[in-house]
Amino acid sequence: MELSTTTVLLLVAVTILLVALVWVLVRAVPRTRGKLRIETSLLDPPSRRAAATLLAGWGAAAGWSLAAGVAVYLVLRVAMEGWARAVVQAANAPYDAEADTHFQGFMACQLLPESSPGATQEDVDRCYQALGESPLAPPQANDAWPLLPGLLVPLVAVAVALGLLALLVARRKNPAESGAAVLSAQLKPRGFLSFGPRWALVIPAVAALLLCGWLVATGLASSRDAYGRFTRLVVVRNTAADDPAVGYALPLTPGTQSVDIHGWFFGVPMITAALLALVLAVLLLRSLARAPRPVDPGLLGVDDLARTLKAKFVAGVAGAGMLAALAPVAIHTGGAMLTVAGDVRVAGENAEFFYHDTMLSGVYSYVAGLLFTGLAILMLVLALAAAIELVAARKLAVAVALDEERQGSGQDFR
Repeated sequence: MELSTTTVLLLVAVTILLVALVWVLVRAVPRTRGKLRIETSLLDPPSRRAAATLLAGWGAAAGWSLAAGVAVYLVLRVAMEGWARAVVQAANAPYDAEADTHFQGFMACQLLPESSPGATQEDVDRCYQALGESPLAPPQANDAWPLLPGLLVPLVAVAVALGLLALLVARRKNPAESGAAVLSAQLKPRGFLSFGPRWALVIPAVAALLLCGWLVATGLASSRDAYGRFTRLVVVRNTAADDPAVGYALPLTPGTQSVDIHGWFFGVPMITAALLALVLAVLLLRSLARAPRPVDPGLLGVDDLARTLKAKFVAGVAGAGMLAALAPVAIHTGGAMLTVAGDVRVAGENAEFFYHDTMLSGVYSYVAGLLFTGLAILMLVLALAAAIELVAARKLAVAVALDEERQGSGQDFR
């Protein structure tokens, strides 16, 4: 059984995801565990309980929000695929019926001497003439609307995941109300880049800017399609009769060539969704950074660890969604540029195929899309690892607070 290219790419992506996740967890979880041990080893029992409270709720909230985002992504992808397939089938139904009718008539004419004894070749020819020409090709399906949700799926999933996370965290009981910790604000201002690795926090913003810039460029280059939407890239061929510098006629097929592209029809909704998702991520990071800090100096290390893991999760979810939206745009743009870059020219008595200068740009765009796909997988790994680390750190902190770990034994990360 042969596997399709999409299936192979999906299997490769899942393999990379699992291998990267295992590698990150093997390195990150023990490091988090060791750091948390050090931070809590010198605390008294009330402070240890406060340290456990600082981590309360976030691990479960991160897991539920990520699961909701993945579920939304899968449901919308399946719905979009079904919708697009239904649109194409509905558009092709008249063509398929006409083609089938023509084929049945052709076979009837061909078998006429057998089915009607005494039929001559003239009768067969008249049968063919009455049959007429077969339909040339199916009509172009109006599938732009079904394709649009498919492009918005990653950004919608990010918005759902981050929005649900914000709601779950907001409903979590305030530790100060239970007396587990007393919190206060610091005078030093903190922003959304105060916690977590800078590279992880910057990637979603860079990906969003690249996505918006890419869509603006393809929007400016787009033209209207048969339905009046800006979804086509139209290229005017060189109509010169010959080129003395190279000695061959250019080109053999003058005129224009068009191909589907992410024009304004797809670009405007995607830009809007990307900016909304980015704003939501920044607000969540800002709220996380500006939350009150513990008064007890001994808890600052645990607080820093908790906020860093939370920032990693938010950055990972946002970055994975942005890059997952950017990757197909770059790959499709590269494929479109390669399509219009191909041409045929006459060299002497022979015709040969060649590429225009835009070929390299198309190759670069396609390769960039593949790299964006890999980076999106790694950012998803970052989010998954951060969620698991939050759960593991919470369990260890509770165990330490209850004095259930002694000399490195007791409850582990079960």
